[in-house]
Amino acid sequence: MTGAGATPDLWITLVKSAAMLSIVLGALIGVLLLMRRFFYGGAALGGQGVIRTLAACHVAPKERILLIEVLGEKMLVGVTPHSITCLGKISADSQVPMPAREVTGGMFTHLLKGALRRRPIPD
Repeated sequence: MTGAGATPDLWITLVKSAAMLSIVLGALIGVLLLMRRFFYGGAALGGQGVIRTLAACHVAPKERILLIEVLGEKMLVGVTPHSITCLGKISADSQVPMPAREVTGGMFTHLLKGALRRRPIPD
């Protein structure tokens, strides 16, 4: 008789476990969607804010160089986990060709070398 009485308890426990799992997964998905909206909101807008990222080049696992545009001015910025450094500015009269999708690595490298050539080297 204990075997027949234990079967309904097993099903109730299984239903409760499935309900709790779906609540936890729903909360996790909700938190991830909120994080995406608040932390990556500028990127989700398609870069139509004041600051736009035109190109990015990863130079190390946590280091990258970005070509950004702020209020119509283009500049190269080095980003590390601990700092952000302006590497150079690209003059307004220079044309930066922008393909429909993203700048290729070769074009970005060419722009970076050109900007670094114009930058005076400190003594």
